[in-house]
Order: sequence, then C-alpha cells, then structure tokens
Amino acid sequence: MVALTTFGYVYVVVVITLLPWVAAALLFTRKKKMGALLLALSMLSSFVFGFWYHFLSKTGDNVTQVHGPWHSTFLWTAIVLALIELGGTIVGLRLFRAISRSHVES
Repeated sequence: MVALTTFGYVYVVVVITLLPWVAAALLFTRKKKMGALLLALSMLSSFVFGFWYHFLSKTGDNVTQVHGPWHSTFLWTAIVLALIELGGTIVGLRLFRAISRSHVES
C-alpha cells in the first residue's frame, strides 16, 4: 500500500479518475472541443503525476523501491500506464485539432 498526501489522493480522484470520464461525456455533446481538450489535459496531467511518482521521486511508489516477485510486474505496469497516458494525450490533442478544423470549415 502506498500512502499519498491529501493532495495526492484528491489529485488521483479528480484528475486521473473523474476528468477523463467527464471529457468522454463531453465528446458526445455540443461541447466536443472542450471534451477533447479536457481529455488531452487530464491525460497529460496523469502522465506527469505518474511519471514523477513511478520514476523520479524517492517514494515507495517508485519502480526502484519495489523489490521481490512484484518488481517486474510493477515496472511493466508503470511503463504501460505511462504509454497509455501519453496515447490519451495524443488522442485528445488530435481530436481537438480535428474538431477545431471542422468548426472552421462549417
């Protein structure tokens, strides 16, 4: 179990858990552009948070601090999670650009 600060818990619940769902919901409304931007920003923010805690910080959530049989699993899930978050950022930015272009052409 990794303990976060109060800020960390709030950040995880709001930015990493809730905002992508809000962004997805907005993509099915007239506020598609805002949804795409929110998706990109929440995914980028998730990436920065996860990269800091999993690879840079000296906490129990750093991949170098997990030893034993779970080390490899933790390392690979941290890497895959970072790639998914970067992918979500790219998808959000591409959607934002596509929606912005379609609004200009309309």
